[in-house]
Amino acid sequence: MLDERIEFSSDGKSRWAGMGNYVLVSPDAKQEIALRYAGKPLHGDSFHELEVGGAKLPGLVWGCNFAFTADSRFCAASWMAKRYERRTIAIDVPGRRYFVLPVYVHDFTFHWPTLTGVGTDAGLRFEFDGAEVWTPF
Repeated sequence: MLDERIEFSSDGKSRWAGMGNYVLVSPDAKQEIALRYAGKPLHGDSFHELEVGGAKLPGLVWGCNFAFTADSRFCAASWMAKRYERRTIAIDVPGRRYFVLPVYVHDFTFHWPTLTGVGTDAGLRFEFDGAEVWTPF
């Protein structure tokens, strides 16, 4: 099965990817994230292994919304360290590190340094201030 390629624009809007294998392509087309289908609970979204340049992110990402910043450096996703919790993470793609946000946001736009909820998540937001502790992978 060929991986579906999803190209992201620089507007920071999230796009859905789930129930299959994907390659997420950053706005500048220089960064690629591979998503490999790993399963799904009885009801709900699929979950996937995420890999950047051969480096696998610990845990699993949910097959739902993903967004890149305009400069292609950061990607946001729904993530779980263990089944079946949901957290929102920011991934420093070229830096191969991630940060778990203290609030879960299902749908969002990502304009560095702010991740802002949209739709039913309107009003939720996280502002990166440089004090974040990033985890390498």
